[in-house]
Amino acid sequence: MIRLIGLDLDGTLLTRNKKITERTAEALNRAADRGIGIVPVTGRPLAGLPLELDRIRGIRYAVTSNGACVYDFGRKTILRETGMEPEKAAEVLSAAKDFDPIAEIFAGGYGYHTPDTSRRLEKRFAGTPVMDYIRRSRRSMHSLEEFLSHFRGRIENISLMFSDPADRDLTSEKLETVSGIRVIRPWPTDLEITHEAAEKGDALMRLAAMLGIAAEDVMAMGDGDNDQSLLEQAGLSVAMGNAARHILEIADHVTGDNEHDGVASAVEKYVLQEG
Repeated sequence: MIRLIGLDLDGTLLTRNKKITERTAEALNRAADRGIGIVPVTGRPLAGLPLELDRIRGIRYAVTSNGACVYDFGRKTILRETGMEPEKAAEVLSAAKDFDPIAEIFAGGYGYHTPDTSRRLEKRFAGTPVMDYIRRSRRSMHSLEEFLSHFRGRIENISLMFSDPADRDLTSEKLETVSGIRVIRPWPTDLEITHEAAEKGDALMRLAAMLGIAAEDVMAMGDGDNDQSLLEQAGLSVAMGNAARHILEIADHVTGDNEHDGVASAVEKYVLQEG
């Protein structure tokens, strides 16, 4: 019996316009009314969680920054944090600097970038809902390297966006020599780097264990490379119809895409047991 649902956001719960459809909101609220936990599991930082989530009743927990942080909204506290040391993050940035990617670092629930990066992001995402998300969740720094030299906390995630897929691949090869990190390839031109122990699946399973919920009673849905561990570790895994090929292959089931109520269809069928 499903007691917990872990949901990726972009490409899964949210449409390309970053909305939750009426049918999906209704299905998830009906599940929540039965006492089933709904947990966003996302690559976004805490400050980047969309206001659309307010449409789902009873969300108590969130897994953010690709598993680096587990947050309890009820107690307003971080339950678990798995991040890189600032020195390790600086090593990652150094490996990519020759290719001049759009670079951002994430820590304490926010993304950090320079004014130049901000302008490049505006150019790349102007006129899209992504830009609204970026403006809400970012803070500007004069220099990422300078920020890292003074920062005393943990770095949740690093985002590197390249103009050429070949540059991304070359950087990925260079990062193979850097110990203690995990490299994720969410898009053909992008990389995301976390601590080696930070992953969505492990974070959600640890949360489930804290709540006394067995892995077989957890359902997870996702579409991308950073969702692989999520689907591999959940008792019931569902890939979106728009998912990457290797994600489709590892999932127990495939549902509709994120534009056509894929999440709602899966919740109705496997949780509410309709249709």
